[in-house]
Amino acid sequence: MEEKKNKTYETRELSLAATLMTVGFELTGINYQVEGQNNRPIGYFLFENNRELGEAVQQFWAGKLAVEPRTFMQNLRGLRSQTNSKYKSPNSEFSKMS
Repeated sequence: MEEKKNKTYETRELSLAATLMTVGFELTGINYQVEGQNNRPIGYFLFENNRELGEAVQQFWAGKLAVEPRTFMQNLRGLRSQTNSKYKSPNSEFSKMS
Protein backbone atom coordinates (compact mmCIF):
# COMPACT_ATOMS: atom_id res chain seq x y z
CA MET A 1 0.00 0.00 0.00
CA GLU A 2 1.26 3.40 -0.90
CA GLU A 3 0.15 6.97 -0.97
CA LYS A 4 1.19 9.03 -3.97
CA LYS A 5 1.41 12.80 -3.51
CA ASN A 6 -1.27 12.53 -0.82
CA LYS A 7 -3.99 12.83 -3.50
CA THR A 8 -4.16 9.19 -4.58
CA TYR A 9 -4.27 6.07 -2.45
CA GLU A 10 -2.86 2.98 -4.18
CA THR A 11 -3.12 -0.66 -3.14
CA ARG A 12 -2.46 -3.96 -4.84
CA GLU A 13 -4.61 -5.78 -2.27
CA LEU A 14 -7.59 -7.00 -4.30
CA SER A 15 -9.87 -7.63 -1.32
CA LEU A 16 -9.17 -4.17 0.10
CA ALA A 17 -9.98 -2.52 -3.22
CA ALA A 18 -13.22 -4.49 -3.54
CA THR A 19 -14.15 -3.60 0.04
CA LEU A 20 -13.50 0.11 -0.50
CA MET A 21 -15.69 0.05 -3.59
CA THR A 22 -18.41 -1.80 -1.69
CA VAL A 23 -18.57 0.82 1.06
CA GLY A 24 -18.81 3.63 -1.50
CA PHE A 25 -15.34 4.79 -2.52
CA GLU A 26 -14.86 5.32 -6.24
CA LEU A 27 -12.09 3.47 -8.04
CA THR A 28 -10.26 6.17 -10.00
CA GLY A 29 -8.01 3.86 -12.01
CA ILE A 30 -5.81 0.80 -12.18
CA ASN A 31 -2.08 0.94 -12.83
CA TYR A 32 -0.46 -2.25 -14.04
CA GLN A 33 3.06 -3.39 -13.24
CA VAL A 34 4.67 -6.62 -14.39
CA GLU A 35 5.91 -8.63 -11.42
CA GLY A 36 6.90 -12.12 -10.41
CA GLN A 37 8.47 -15.09 -12.15
CA ASN A 38 5.62 -15.37 -14.66
CA ASN A 39 5.82 -11.72 -15.74
CA ARG A 40 2.13 -11.19 -15.07
CA PRO A 41 0.66 -7.73 -14.70
CA ILE A 42 -0.39 -6.86 -11.17
CA GLY A 43 -3.15 -4.30 -10.74
CA TYR A 44 -2.55 -1.39 -8.41
CA PHE A 45 -5.97 0.03 -7.56
CA LEU A 46 -6.27 3.81 -7.21
CA PHE A 47 -8.65 5.78 -5.02
CA GLU A 48 -8.89 9.45 -4.13
CA ASN A 49 -7.06 9.82 -0.83
CA ASN A 50 -8.95 11.52 1.99
CA ARG A 51 -9.51 11.13 5.71
CA GLU A 52 -12.60 8.93 5.30
CA LEU A 53 -10.72 6.53 3.04
CA GLY A 54 -7.84 6.35 5.52
CA GLU A 55 -10.27 5.47 8.31
CA ALA A 56 -11.90 2.78 6.15
CA VAL A 57 -8.49 1.26 5.36
CA GLN A 58 -7.62 1.16 9.07
CA GLN A 59 -10.98 -0.48 9.84
CA PHE A 60 -10.38 -3.03 7.07
CA TRP A 61 -6.99 -4.07 8.46
CA ALA A 62 -8.43 -4.20 11.99
CA GLY A 63 -11.23 -6.50 10.79
CA LYS A 64 -13.91 -4.00 11.78
CA LEU A 65 -15.29 -3.02 8.37
CA ALA A 66 -18.53 -4.83 7.48
CA VAL A 67 -19.79 -5.00 3.89
CA GLU A 68 -22.76 -6.39 2.00
CA PRO A 69 -21.43 -9.76 0.78
CA ARG A 70 -23.14 -9.95 -2.61
CA THR A 71 -21.95 -6.51 -3.68
CA PHE A 72 -18.47 -7.26 -2.35
CA MET A 73 -18.27 -10.44 -4.45
CA GLN A 74 -19.46 -8.58 -7.56
CA ASN A 75 -16.78 -5.94 -7.03
CA LEU A 76 -14.12 -8.57 -6.34
CA ARG A 77 -14.99 -10.51 -9.51
CA GLY A 78 -15.05 -7.32 -11.57
CA LEU A 79 -11.60 -6.21 -10.40
CA ARG A 80 -10.15 -9.69 -10.91
CA SER A 81 -11.66 -9.83 -14.39
CA GLN A 82 -10.17 -6.45 -15.31
CA THR A 83 -6.68 -7.46 -14.20
CA ASN A 84 -6.87 -10.92 -15.82
CA SER A 85 -8.17 -9.54 -19.12
CA LYS A 86 -5.21 -7.18 -19.25
CA TYR A 87 -2.93 -10.22 -19.28
CA LYS A 88 -5.00 -12.43 -21.60
CA SER A 89 -6.05 -9.87 -24.20
CA PRO A 90 -4.23 -10.43 -27.52
CA ASN A 91 -3.99 -6.64 -27.92
CA SER A 92 -2.43 -6.10 -24.51
CA GLU A 93 1.21 -5.15 -24.24
CA PHE A 94 1.44 -7.79 -21.49
CA SER A 95 0.32 -10.70 -23.71
CA LYS A 96 3.55 -10.51 -25.69
CA MET A 97 5.67 -11.13 -22.56
CA SER A 98 4.64 -14.73 -21.87
